[in-house]
Amino acid sequence: MERTETRIDRTLVERARERAREEGREEFDVIEDALKRYLDREETFGEILDGVAEWQREHGVEPLSEEEAMRIAVEEQRAHRRGE
Repeated sequence: MERTETRIDRTLVERARERAREEGREEFDVIEDALKRYLDREETFGEILDGVAEWQREHGVEPLSEEEAMRIAVEEQRAHRRGE
């Protein structure tokens, strides 16, 4: 196993630590498992977004405008920072 140093958002590190405690595992095992799952995904992010767009069309859901999507993203980010 190789030792490495990287930068990870503090909130993600805290969540990984909490999950490791809950499962009685080492923190690095939880992070490694998450990274493996991400890298082993068969779909690319673009393919996932295409699937979402297709589902919206099939269900008559109007896509968000860029402005509305950005407004929602900013609201969610602010809520996350407040701990909501």
